[in-house]
Amino acid sequence: MGSVFLYGGCVIRDAYEFIKKDIDLSGYVARQSLISATTRPTEVVTSVSLSSRFQSRMVNGDLASNLLPTIIDVAQQTDLIVMDCHVERLGVLKLPDQSFCTPSGELQRSKALQALAARPHHIRTATDMHAGLWRTAATRFVRRLERYGLKDKLVVVNAPWAASDSEGVPFGLYGGRPVTDVSDYISSLTGFLREKGVKTLDMPAEIATAPTGHRWQRAPFHFGEEAMTWVADAMLGELQTRT
Repeated sequence: MGSVFLYGGCVIRDAYEFIKKDIDLSGYVARQSLISATTRPTEVVTSVSLSSRFQSRMVNGDLASNLLPTIIDVAQQTDLIVMDCHVERLGVLKLPDQSFCTPSGELQRSKALQALAARPHHIRTATDMHAGLWRTAATRFVRRLERYGLKDKLVVVNAPWAASDSEGVPFGLYGGRPVTDVSDYISSLTGFLREKGVKTLDMPAEIATAPTGHRWQRAPFHFGEEAMTWVADAMLGELQTRT
């Protein structure tokens, strides 16, 4: 029926599981902030090795800023590029060589940063500095997609976070900020891409439920089946208009 490239987190990746029998996966990039993805690769950390090959590949891809080359490599086999902005909740690290990388849990567990001569500067999400860097990165990203005729293949899923879990227990803070503030900030990033002419898909807030027994653990961005079905159906609908 067609193929999809995924760039983002578990929102779009888990949704793909509902439609994978009908749609091929041409590629997947995760754990890579758009700030890292659109700036030069770091030279102070060459590679990491983790027990999971997938996790190693994602972290090393982030260090190599490989998002755009990866998309371009599979462009001919890709009918739809689906993105979400949830990785931006992590902020970004500025390294001693002035490059950027994403402070994923996998990178932290690799301990690769411990050997650096200077401690990386953590630019936290939802700050003016992060917003400025991200908007510059997003503008660069869209221009590159336009150059290769890929902008019209891109859709961005905006999935607001759950304020409480399925038992009604509030999530409270995330990274020292109210969950609703972080969620609103991530939605604003999607809105910026919309202003750049990128199509966005807005998941209804009322179906953003977060099961306490989610397989990836309890979190405001780990949604239940209703939300995942909505995202999967939206992806399928977008693909049908392109094939």
